[in-house]
Amino acid sequence: MKTILQIALGIIAAIGGFLDIGDLVFTTQAGALFRYDLLWAVVLGVIGIAVYAEMTGRVAAVSGRPVFDVIRMRMGFGMGLVALVASTFVNILTLAAELGGIAIVLELLFDAPYSMFVVTSAIALVVIVALLPFGGIERLFGYGGLLLLVVVATVYHQDPNWGDVARGFVPSLDSSTLYLYFVVGVFAAALMPYEVHFYSSGAIEEGWSEKNLKENRLNAIVGYGLGGILSIALVIVSGYLFHPLGV
Repeated sequence: MKTILQIALGIIAAIGGFLDIGDLVFTTQAGALFRYDLLWAVVLGVIGIAVYAEMTGRVAAVSGRPVFDVIRMRMGFGMGLVALVASTFVNILTLAAELGGIAIVLELLFDAPYSMFVVTSAIALVVIVALLPFGGIERLFGYGGLLLLVVVATVYHQDPNWGDVARGFVPSLDSSTLYLYFVVGVFAAALMPYEVHFYSSGAIEEGWSEKNLKENRLNAIVGYGLGGILSIALVIVSGYLFHPLGV
């Protein structure tokens, strides 16, 4: 029972971390602009992050150290510093985008100044991180991410042309600059450094060892697989609703 619960928590954490503001923006814009033509890029990104996360979890379970610590140990201080600075820079940009996204949602809900909600969101997140243990953060934002399952239900009720949807899983011959830009954007949005920071550090926090390698594999495959299903649902919903309207 304990193992099943640990797998469930890992899956929830993967869902909560996978669909950040970058995924939400790029997948919905991709659907609005190209309808279902970029579904294959979503699948490619999901495979990439699942493989990468499984690898970092395995490294953490076997070595007892998070992945970036292992990079420093095996490749030297210089390469470790480059990896740390680069990932931290991207993480800061991601955090800024996340705060902006929260502020936009709150502005739409309460019709108050955007800047006020940026400050409020930042303070709230600092308090949450300061007060909650790692497991509490994992559960709070993981379960919150499960609310996005409503998008999957929306796809079912829309009942799109499933033949058109299926063709979206085959790479398009479109070579326009905008299309290629969104291919890169959709793929890159799935592979963010903070996800593997969180995943490998979570393995350390939960005391994973070589006995947890099967659990790690299930977390990566099922967790990020569910995150991928949500991304695909977002593309289909926006393609069905917004593309015909030119929104």
